[in-house]
Amino acid sequence: MLYVRTFQLGAIAITPKYTVIERYLLEELKSGKYAVGDKLPTEKELMKKFSASRETVRKALDRLSFKAAIVRRPGLGTFVSYGRDNHLVGILVQQITSYIFPYIVLGAEDHLFRNEYKMLLGNSSEDPVKERQILSEWIESGVKGLIIDPVYSATKRSNKDLVQSMAKSGVKIVLVHSDWNIDNVSCNVLDDAYGGEKASEIFFEYGHQRVAVIYKSTHLPGVIRAKSFVDRCKQLGFTKIYEKSFNVSEFTGAPMQIAHELMSLPAQLRPTAVFCYNDATALQLQLVAKRLALNIPEDISVIGFDDGPIGDFREVLTTFSHPKEEVGRKSAEILLDMLNGSNTHRVVHKPELIERSSVAKVKEYPR
Repeated sequence: MLYVRTFQLGAIAITPKYTVIERYLLEELKSGKYAVGDKLPTEKELMKKFSASRETVRKALDRLSFKAAIVRRPGLGTFVSYGRDNHLVGILVQQITSYIFPYIVLGAEDHLFRNEYKMLLGNSSEDPVKERQILSEWIESGVKGLIIDPVYSATKRSNKDLVQSMAKSGVKIVLVHSDWNIDNVSCNVLDDAYGGEKASEIFFEYGHQRVAVIYKSTHLPGVIRAKSFVDRCKQLGFTKIYEKSFNVSEFTGAPMQIAHELMSLPAQLRPTAVFCYNDATALQLQLVAKRLALNIPEDISVIGFDDGPIGDFREVLTTFSHPKEEVGRKSAEILLDMLNGSNTHRVVHKPELIERSSVAKVKEYPR
């Protein structure tokens, strides 16, 4: 691999040559030298200009193609996809394979397409390092607007500092699911506190006294749902409140371990009702209950959140709706308004309670 060296304050910074070529072409695009549809220099011309191999030049072009800056047409050449006044926004989600984010992306993409904007889609894989890298590369590519569902949003590992810095530099940003109260940054969130409070009140109405909540401690919506649930339970005077959290993806099976711990308690100690911060967690609780020969709702009442596509259990689970596509559409609408000069917005969606059959009156056990 070829490298160039730049000297700065006595230290040597080594940059891959494909990055040098990529940055050069990006600067050419941002300067307005090339209009949308213009043909860029050929691979041979770039090889000669930078004394680089064909492999190195192609790697630089591949990176620009991935960022939607250029279009490569076999046999014809490389053409500009966007210019200085590009209509390009980025949408960065936590986990594209989750049952939430594809619908959010669909809602946003539909609105962007109808308004002649192009979309970059990124998947942070719930990794703050990867999230930071993607955002930095997008900004370097000239992306002017971002829709972000930030990872580790309830912790110091979040990229809140980067979001603040980007907003100060003029990048228009809409945060989904998390409100960090940052100047010049819009947010589009759910009323998570309502969900937690309502779940506790439902359990109380059905006579439950030993309850539990399972949530992800790194995820701000999960933390808010759990806190509001616990606070309301204390106000209502529940005799026992189990507060259980995990700090990794729920798709690792972490909620299942917590559920097994709770469901294995003696009957007189076991919670008779559990609020799960999302439906994926509720599904794992249901699987554990089944293995332990416990029935829902006869032995354990369960409430989830999201109304996600979780198989047959969805037909049973009492949960709260998540207007996924509407959240995506509204986020795109807010972002385009900001790009056109409007002020920031704070939109709050109130989740609708969907009552099914996973909650029942408490079953009394001998003390």
